[in-house]
Amino acid sequence: MKIAVCVKQVPDSETRIGLAGPVPELDRSSFTMIINPYDQFAVEEAVKIKEALGEGEVTAVTVGPEAGVREMLKKDCLAVGCDKAVVVDDAALEGAEPLAIAKALAAALKRESYDLILFGIKAIDDDASQVGVMTAELLGLPHVGYIGALDVAADKLTARREIEGGVEVVESPLPCVLTCGKGLNEPRLPSLPNIMKAGMKPVEVVDCAALGIDAPSSHTTVKQYSPPPPRGEVTMIPADDPAAAARELAQKLRDEAKVI
Repeated sequence: MKIAVCVKQVPDSETRIGLAGPVPELDRSSFTMIINPYDQFAVEEAVKIKEALGEGEVTAVTVGPEAGVREMLKKDCLAVGCDKAVVVDDAALEGAEPLAIAKALAAALKRESYDLILFGIKAIDDDASQVGVMTAELLGLPHVGYIGALDVAADKLTARREIEGGVEVVESPLPCVLTCGKGLNEPRLPSLPNIMKAGMKPVEVVDCAALGIDAPSSHTTVKQYSPPPPRGEVTMIPADDPAAAARELAQKLRDEAKVI
């Protein structure tokens, strides 16, 4: 079975953003970059399927500058069981919107006949939750989203999704695109020997021209980043008389804050 898992490099959620005022672009030079956490579930599931079947090949696919994503691919994909990687490195895709990224991924994925293509449900930097679904549509493949459990057979899969008030069971023929959510599995950590061996696995770097497409244009752009408005002054209510303080607090919440 041939499996592709699409991953993205994102800023660590612990990264502090220094933003004194509105700017057209963020200074990302000090950002700590990591693999998107939801994509880790997709990687782990792809490797688990290969191990359960006892055969197959897992390819990690990403869009971004090769120099920037190579370490992520090595440590978080190749060292935990992926067999090879493909990087779509094209300057025209820097800061691209989800549809442009989906078009580039679809072009890269069309070069092989994958039985299964996995994504994380969303990336934690933009929370768009669109690329996996768009890629499935561009490839003309069925899609099952936010899976929480998965069984794969030779020609079909059965996925379980948590919905309000219950669990939905979905069957789909292969090939199929899946988006993976938290709780699907527990991603493994790479061992030092496997990280060393991962450096010997093949990483193919292509641009849009090599994929036979024009660089997809973005129809939306980010015009400005702004810090949140400053919080108002804090009003301290003396608590010498608790009952009086409670009455004053209720009055301010009702008349000034207008929340009750």
